[in-house]
Amino acid sequence: MFMNGSEYYKDFNLWTIGNGVTSLVCTSILVSLITTILDTSWYGIIWTIRSNQIIEQDLISNSQQIGIHLATDFFLPFEFISIILLVALIGAIAVACQ
Repeated sequence: MFMNGSEYYKDFNLWTIGNGVTSLVCTSILVSLITTILDTSWYGIIWTIRSNQIIEQDLISNSQQIGIHLATDFFLPFEFISIILLVALIGAIAVACQ
């Protein structure tokens, strides 16, 4: 919609080295993300021991609890999601600038 289609079909290559590298990187990130999601203990978020829950609620606020969980238990999934969002942002900027 933003690009002139006839201009880009002149030098159309089916597969380039950059496409191979990009697909390899994206595939490795996808496999790492799936492995991380499957290995993460989601059970620990919902079900906590009542005494620990009372102690945590008394000492720190909800936003601090979220920050602690993101910085300790869910560090790797949080980083993978940030990488995916960064790539999507760069892709959106690249499409908008053309």
